[in-house]
Amino acid sequence: MADVVAKDRKILVAVDEGEESMYALSWCLKNIISQCCKDTLFLLYVRSAQAFHSSLDGTG
Repeated sequence: MADVVAKDRKILVAVDEGEESMYALSWCLKNIISQCCKDTLFLLYVRSAQAFHSSLDGTG
């Protein structure tokens, strides 16, 4: 039987300031990230869009 070789994994979790994001990150850390492998966790922080008003759109 062939030996199983653990591959290095790259895992991305997108987060924002919401409670759901913290739950998703916590779930990922408990269920996906493995201490026996060389997992790399990337966090992508998503900011809320700021209101943008152009001087040409009539809002002033």
